[in-house]
Amino acid sequence: MMRMRKVILILAVLFLVACDNNEIQYDGKLLNIAVIGEIPELENDKIHFKQLSLEQFKEDTFNVAKKFDAIMVTPELFEPASDDTYVNSYQTSEMPIIFFNSNKRHLPFVRDGLTYKTADFDALDNGSHTTIYLYNMNEEKDDAWFFYLDNQKNINELYREMFQKVEAL
Repeated sequence: MMRMRKVILILAVLFLVACDNNEIQYDGKLLNIAVIGEIPELENDKIHFKQLSLEQFKEDTFNVAKKFDAIMVTPELFEPASDDTYVNSYQTSEMPIIFFNSNKRHLPFVRDGLTYKTADFDALDNGSHTTIYLYNMNEEKDDAWFFYLDNQKNINELYREMFQKVEAL
């Protein structure tokens, strides 16, 4: 009987840990993030996602920046998001843009004549998982922060670091 209780207790603990896999340990300010692509499945009361189309972002970049703390572009839309018609939107946005899981960094999105498909992986890969991009209009230069996912860091830790950076910007 005692052994059965231990087994049940262990299974209950494992179940609770498995359920918390999508919970991000971020305790900063509330962040509203527009997502171009698929909304990440993660849990944190201080992170709110809202889906946004590329066209909405392009047509109303100024007001989008007023409503959101950042924009996250996910891999499903990398190719269309790297079209030259969006370069100006990225470079005039007053909020950080997260290129989540882009092994080609931010460059295919902010350079004319370069798309995600045509960008040379070997030339652009710096080992990072995700890039946060923000064009500094005062200094007329690109600012980028890189986030790495290695064997010792899990995806939830990467998210936490990424959201802390968004909060700081």
